Amino acid sequence: MRSVQATLCVLIAMMAAPHGVAAPAPSISAAEYTLQLQQLRQSLVPEPQPEQAEKLASGLPDQWTIDSQGKTFTVSSAAIVADLQEYARKPASGALTAAREEVDLRLADALAMSDPQIDAGNENARLAEILSRREFQRVHGETWLDRIKRQLRELLERWFGRLLTSSAFPVASRILVWTLVALAVGLLALWLVRAYRESNIYTNISGIPGAVSEKPWRDWRAEAQAAADGGRWRDAVHLYYWAAISFLEGQGLWRPDRARTPREYLRLLRREDPHRAPLTELTRSFETVWYGDQAANEQSVVATKALLENLGCR
Repeated sequence: MRSVQATLCVLIAMMAAPHGVAAPAPSISAAEYTLQLQQLRQSLVPEPQPEQAEKLASGLPDQWTIDSQGKTFTVSSAAIVADLQEYARKPASGALTAAREEVDLRLADALAMSDPQIDAGNENARLAEILSRREFQRVHGETWLDRIKRQLRELLERWFGRLLTSSAFPVASRILVWTLVALAVGLLALWLVRAYRESNIYTNISGIPGAVSEKPWRDWRAEAQAAADGGRWRDAVHLYYWAAISFLEGQGLWRPDRARTPREYLRLLRREDPHRAPLTELTRSFETVWYGDQAANEQSVVATKALLENLGCR
């Protein structure tokens, strides 16, 4: 069975070998071929320098011509040479591992070639029958389209390979990374602001719209009156206060700000402003009921409503 495998490998190698070589390499015995492969394998362990790999690649023949037991075989070295040259250009590409595997494959074939051979006529017929099956009809070598793709890929690797190995690449890479991070943070912040505005998160949390004046003060007052009619005194005080803020904000006394506190609204009014005194009393009533421990009742609601009317909300 081992000899059959060797024969298959040799036949495949013969079919893969390049044609039209100007001057065929001199024939060598199977033992010499095996020795050359063993020496080549030893040269790849430990890892050679790139320039050593380039010398090994240039020292290999285009193909080996082997005389074994009255038969002549040719084995191409193109795959090994390509892997060694790729490793010389780009040591971290994994091409050295591929070169070692190629040499190991050929070395196994060489050792099998040295074993006593049997008549492989039946095996060859069986192989021909297998390869003639429909599933093997599309098997072919490199097409012109594959060749163009490979050449384009190699060209891009050469172009960008210089960039990646440039001394300026670490700085450029850091700039690129931080630029992308800043862009991502900026987009996230923009999305959060948009979501904040569209979903009106502040309103959902505090019960106050994004801008207090977005809801007319009369709507605030109507809701406050409805809360008072329902005996919800604390809610009524709360709503009367925001009716006052909506009324003053609607007159353009300050720019809307969702995060402003009641005391900050007071500081926005000048001391001589006629709205300041009633808003001060209204704020004190609201804070003691809403944030303090004073219980709201009907009298506190009536007083709050009167302060709202003193502001001009009638």
